[in-house]
Amino acid sequence: MTRQAPALKTLIKAAIAHKGFAFVEALSDCTEIYGRKNDLGESPEMLLAQKSAMPPAKPGAAGGEPFQPHHLREGILVERERPEYGEVYRARAAQAAAGEKRR
Repeated sequence: MTRQAPALKTLIKAAIAHKGFAFVEALSDCTEIYGRKNDLGESPEMLLAQKSAMPPAKPGAAGGEPFQPHHLREGILVERERPEYGEVYRARAAQAAAGEKRR
């Protein structure tokens, strides 16, 4: 969500640092077009609506308002260590080149 840009930044950094495949999906309503065309108000009103509809990532991280439950899973959903594609490709290319030299 738009209001969670710092958390998204952290997830993107984690995805880049992860050895192997990483996929980051970021969902956000367009506050300018979607909000206006659906009479949801301007950017500040939509952000407040998003805030009231999403619970904080950690209990007590954002306070004051009751949060409604939602069905969206957040954060790292799957994490598996795998070799990076380029690393495997270069190793196999080196093996193939060494095999060619032996012939």
